[in-house]
Amino acid sequence: MKFSLDNLNHYYSRFLQEMAFRTGGSFGKPTSVIVLLTNRCNARCVHCYSWKIQSENSEMTTDKWKRTFDELRRWLGPVFISITGGETLLRKDSVQLAKHAAQLGLWVEFLINGYLMTTELTDKLIQSGVKRIKVSLDGSKPEIHDKIRGRNGFFLKATQTLKNLAEEKSRQKRDVRIWGKTALMSLNMEDLPNIVRLAHQLGIDGVEFQALEPTYYSEKLRDPRWYENNPLWITNPDKLSEIIRQLRELKTQGDPIINTIENLNMIENYFHAPEQLAYKVHSHDYRKKTQQCRAWVGGLQIMPDGGMKMCHWMKPFANARDGNLRQAWEKKEQCWKKSCSYIGEEIT
Repeated sequence: MKFSLDNLNHYYSRFLQEMAFRTGGSFGKPTSVIVLLTNRCNARCVHCYSWKIQSENSEMTTDKWKRTFDELRRWLGPVFISITGGETLLRKDSVQLAKHAAQLGLWVEFLINGYLMTTELTDKLIQSGVKRIKVSLDGSKPEIHDKIRGRNGFFLKATQTLKNLAEEKSRQKRDVRIWGKTALMSLNMEDLPNIVRLAHQLGIDGVEFQALEPTYYSEKLRDPRWYENNPLWITNPDKLSEIIRQLRELKTQGDPIINTIENLNMIENYFHAPEQLAYKVHSHDYRKKTQQCRAWVGGLQIMPDGGMKMCHWMKPFANARDGNLRQAWEKKEQCWKKSCSYIGEEIT
């Protein structure tokens, strides 16, 4: 691998995170940032209540977001930025903001559900310089995908969007990855191999499976036993094991599954022992050697109103509107796992 200043910045940041973790210090800095441009959404997903939040009047302006990206680049270097929502495209300036972040040298991921994508937006997004585009793909047919999305017509829009993005990427010869993203739950468990085959037919780079989490923006978010009596939870371990086996086999054969074999195994184990593996699934940190939640030394989320968090379960410790992101980060309250309302003491 060719070494660069970007590599040096990343490993230096990881070193600071490790030292902060070992000492309880506040000198670490994030190596990635999740940016939620809006909570508004045109879907009614069964596993997310983002659409219930009326946030348009409190969202940061285009200029404020651009200044925030500018400051993130100066502070963190060319780090990974995931731009998401709600439905990201409900912000009319979302592609413009993604382009601004990419032009700064940030490594930009852009997440959408595909329903609002037009030919013009497809062209602009592929040209923008983002490195990865994810489109929600929760089933291989309308009966499943639309049921999970809570509205009819989303399957046709999502699959057409993925196909168009793949074709436009090829036409423009752009270095951008096009992924489907699947929330794995009881409603689509048996359909997962078919989703992989659909991804191949659409010509996209792959599909990523993400295990079910507590319903976002609901009273269950901070309940460690949220999965009990949840109709979306997978309660047939033998059937799940068989599906995961099929996915491992498909991946071994070269089918477009983004998850590693280790990650697929971890997802299987998570549905067997959710409280023991919650810190990995809900922080999206699937690294094998990570035995404790490290969001407090490396996680940063910026909410639509500018609120800065280390993870989805904590209250904001500062606001990006005020600037001085680095100072806010270094002065934040320490977040030890024993005080976490979600994880508690399960992983000590």
